[in-house]
Amino acid sequence: MRVTVVGHLVIDNVVSGQIRTTTLGGPPSYAGLTARNLGAEDVSLFTKFGADFPDDYLLWLSWNQLKINRYARSSTNVTTRFRIVQKPEGRELYLEARCEDLKADWELPEGDVAIVSPVAGEVDFALLDHIRKQFKTVYIDPQGFIRKFEQDGRCYLTNIDRRVLKYAGIVKMDGEEALMITGLRDPLQALEEVRRSGVEVAIYTNGTGGALLHCSKGLFRIPVVRQIDVLDTTGAGDIFAGAFVTTYLEGGDPVWSGCVAVAAASAGLDKVGLSKVAGIDAVTGLAEETAKNVEKVKNSDV
Repeated sequence: MRVTVVGHLVIDNVVSGQIRTTTLGGPPSYAGLTARNLGAEDVSLFTKFGADFPDDYLLWLSWNQLKINRYARSSTNVTTRFRIVQKPEGRELYLEARCEDLKADWELPEGDVAIVSPVAGEVDFALLDHIRKQFKTVYIDPQGFIRKFEQDGRCYLTNIDRRVLKYAGIVKMDGEEALMITGLRDPLQALEEVRRSGVEVAIYTNGTGGALLHCSKGLFRIPVVRQIDVLDTTGAGDIFAGAFVTTYLEGGDPVWSGCVAVAAASAGLDKVGLSKVAGIDAVTGLAEETAKNVEKVKNSDV
């Protein structure tokens, strides 16, 4: 199983109550580590970071066998940085620095699946087209396509260019992202709208409320079966992505893949940073428990 994660590596400054933590972040680290933990033999990061990127982060990536593309270090920009303020009602996100865009003329690593998860608009249509031609399966997290930033760095969301969907075989979205993509607040309607665009598997996540998954088999409700005190949600969507695609590559069952992804994303929410990425034994046990509680809501009519 060969997985490529496309998006910026990030330095996150996380504020959760009285706890302040600076940590390596971004989809390549969270999704990449999850994929490795769950059995992907080859994980490549198609990414960019600046000269300020700490050496110990590079050592950590190497130690975890996450391969970095040769174009990764920027000679012009610093590393993308976010300040994340975790609150009971959600989180506030501020962009403090941004690295340069990822380029379509860079050589992509060979692989079976690409997770495309930009954080601040670093992926354009030329690169999407390049990725779609090279990878059999493309998983898109729309977060970085709909984020915009105020002058003070505060993040807000805007409507997506729907052309993004034509490059995706799998799309994962939360409620706000679904609204920006489809204009619809109803989860089922939003999922059906995304599926009608040609996406094979559409997923709607609702934090500790679990996920809805729409595929050719029908619509399924996948619960979070073990509730914990949430400390830090940063990277949970990327953990979901890494778990889903690795399991999907192995067996091709989207529903079981969804169970593994929900289990992996929820298992470590009481931890901060990359420590929330659980090992395969913990995830598999929780996924089996999750699978027993999956509900088929309806057959597919898309």
